[in-house]
Amino acid sequence: MKKKFKSLVALLLCTVLLAACGSTTETPQDTPAAPAPAPQVTAPDAPPETPAGVFDELGLDENRRFYEQRSIRVLAWARDNDPTKTIFADYLKERMLEEHNVVVEFVTTERWNEVDDLTLLLAEGQAPDVCYTFNYPTIEAFANQDVITDLNPLLADSGDLYPNLWERLGWMRLYWNQDSTTGHVWSMLGMQPFNQRFISFIREDWLNALGMALPTTLEEFEAALYAFKDNAELLLGSDAGQIVPLHMTDDPGWLAGPLIESFIPNDITDKELYISGTGDPGASNARKFFAPGVKEAIRVLNKWYNDGLIHPDFALFSQTDDTADNFVRSGFVGAIAGHSFDQPYRDGEEGWTGRMHAARGTDANFIAVNTFKNDAGLYRKYLGATIDRNMFIPATSTEPIAALLYLDLLCRQDVITFLQMGTEGINHEVMPDGAMMALSVEAGDYNQMTSGRNYDLSIPINGLDLGDPDLTSKSAALGYAGVEGRLIQQAYAVQAVDNRVTGNVGTPSVQSEEGLGDTIRERGNAAFCRAIFASVDQFDAVYDSEMESLYTQFVNASRDERLMLWESVHGSADMLPQGD
Repeated sequence: MKKKFKSLVALLLCTVLLAACGSTTETPQDTPAAPAPAPQVTAPDAPPETPAGVFDELGLDENRRFYEQRSIRVLAWARDNDPTKTIFADYLKERMLEEHNVVVEFVTTERWNEVDDLTLLLAEGQAPDVCYTFNYPTIEAFANQDVITDLNPLLADSGDLYPNLWERLGWMRLYWNQDSTTGHVWSMLGMQPFNQRFISFIREDWLNALGMALPTTLEEFEAALYAFKDNAELLLGSDAGQIVPLHMTDDPGWLAGPLIESFIPNDITDKELYISGTGDPGASNARKFFAPGVKEAIRVLNKWYNDGLIHPDFALFSQTDDTADNFVRSGFVGAIAGHSFDQPYRDGEEGWTGRMHAARGTDANFIAVNTFKNDAGLYRKYLGATIDRNMFIPATSTEPIAALLYLDLLCRQDVITFLQMGTEGINHEVMPDGAMMALSVEAGDYNQMTSGRNYDLSIPINGLDLGDPDLTSKSAALGYAGVEGRLIQQAYAVQAVDNRVTGNVGTPSVQSEEGLGDTIRERGNAAFCRAIFASVDQFDAVYDSEMESLYTQFVNASRDERLMLWESVHGSADMLPQGD
């Protein structure tokens, strides 16, 4: 096997690096691009029972503990410090040795170089027994060279072997990537307990100063923007000339998401959502450049821009620099049409709210609102399924059962709670109502979490989950330093309204889009920006010209391919089967 890996190194590196190009962007909650292909299994009511005698055949006693000690290596992303030199890594080592008689060794890769690092490890046959990545093309490319373990035989009849894995992730995530032709399962998917993408925010203190209620419609939101502009001196005093009623960057496809999606007909089919989703597979086709109704949403932004509600140079500000964010931190911004549900509340004193408080006082707060209704009167939000990272086992692993037992351990509620909240009195304090308030730990301390909620160690779980929805919500509200808990709870409540979750379409990768995802997103956003910049009387001409050019150059072929792929899996159906 080792000789086989070394003989394929050059070919695999070229293949995988090309497939993985441009696909390592991390969204606010590390939400992954939707992998393919889809499961072709029918989920039973319960996990499959494990036949008698299997435990003993695998060298396990009745408690799933190996008679003879085994050893596995586990991947761990590293950010600013080493995640393996913490109480949490030692805890996992101790639990695996105690529960399953398995010795665990961690192997680190740099978080923002994880695809390149993982590619090299796989190509050299040195990848750990437990691996994970957002980047499905990396897995797919290596699977095509037979150097990834097919999990399908390992998952068959394994309900008693991995009960926590089945209970936590279920059939949908375990079989999401099953090849519809071969039945192979190259990776399993983790989960996000809280399904979120983007919502709208507005300055609560500015509304209060003007005697205005929270907006609940597009018209009320627009009226607030005009009121902010007209009362800039009252709201900002000597800084009145700096006012930015609506926050916007060169990515209006994201930052105007709730507005854009409110113009999409409520009766749009899953088929049309899939076909029109060209170039942006992540987050349920987040930037819906070609969905019906989108033009009218951009027309609204064009009007607001021409009326001075958006910064005149917004298209020069990217989300990767601080220019536009500094307007927010300085307290100059009145509203955000769309962003991640907790974006204004992150990063303590250095975050948006923390810096606004320092500049404008502690009453300067953004509050989440549902304000854009669609044609059915719903605050529609299009969400992807609650899936997360791809977890897989390289073919070089000699301990695939122990690797799966490790993932099973990570799905236990007591393990999740410890990884996410740590030790009482050090990592968290228990409040009178039972909620857990996170405490800060000095950088480099043995008790420090190396990522939010120990995300880099809690592989199958991305997001707080304390086993009880009420406890989780109350504890999450306490997890943002300097931010009132009610604002976090409001954001949770706003996000939960009128969601439409897109299921697993189940088609193979769209070949005509290969390598073009970033290009289409950039060109689509540039087209939106130019249409927003246009004078009101030239909007139709500019928008139509820009989108026709984008469609002709990049989209026509992929739309035809998507239609063919949909029909190959779903025939004449317009909607995904219930439960997909």
